[in-house]
Amino acid sequence: MLLYTGIIIPIVFWASTILCGFIHGNYNHLSGTVSELGATGTRSEPLMATLTMFSAILSMFFMMGVYGACKQLGLNIIPVFTLPAFTFMMGWAAMFHAGNHLHSASGPVFILLYLGTLLVAILWRGKRELVSVRITSLFSLVLMLLIFLRFVPFIQNTYPGLIQRFVHLGWSAWFIGLSIGLIRLVSLQENQQLLNH
Repeated sequence: MLLYTGIIIPIVFWASTILCGFIHGNYNHLSGTVSELGATGTRSEPLMATLTMFSAILSMFFMMGVYGACKQLGLNIIPVFTLPAFTFMMGWAAMFHAGNHLHSASGPVFILLYLGTLLVAILWRGKRELVSVRITSLFSLVLMLLIFLRFVPFIQNTYPGLIQRFVHLGWSAWFIGLSIGLIRLVSLQENQQLLNH
């Protein structure tokens, strides 16, 4: 059941951006960053902070679910240790809102998620059923690498919110891919064990 949180977290996150964008009252999802929704003094600040912290808490359960599935399936657990980066980043953003000088300090930690997608693609081999998980991980990495569009002045100056959302879409796809893939593998293993008995 813990693995299902990997599907719930992206739903909570994207729903929060849409809802808080509406509450904010003067927000453009293409030009406005997600941090602006929780910025100090905005109408959307309390709800955005609450839902962001909720995502951080859910991610701890997701991490436990992925770890448990890896142990059960005999998969390398190293990629699991990149997931706390998400918990830390979301928890930090929920506590230190945009406008606080500490808000952006957690940014470099997110690099671990890039590493996590790559490690899954490299280390989780040997099972045919894992191909889709590995492909999803690489697809997620490509989406997150679109953050480098910020070095294109026109795009960064016009659509900073869009650039940031590519990154969020990347980890969302990764979490959902991990959840669905591992749930399916665990189910297959358990069914096989029942047949063997």
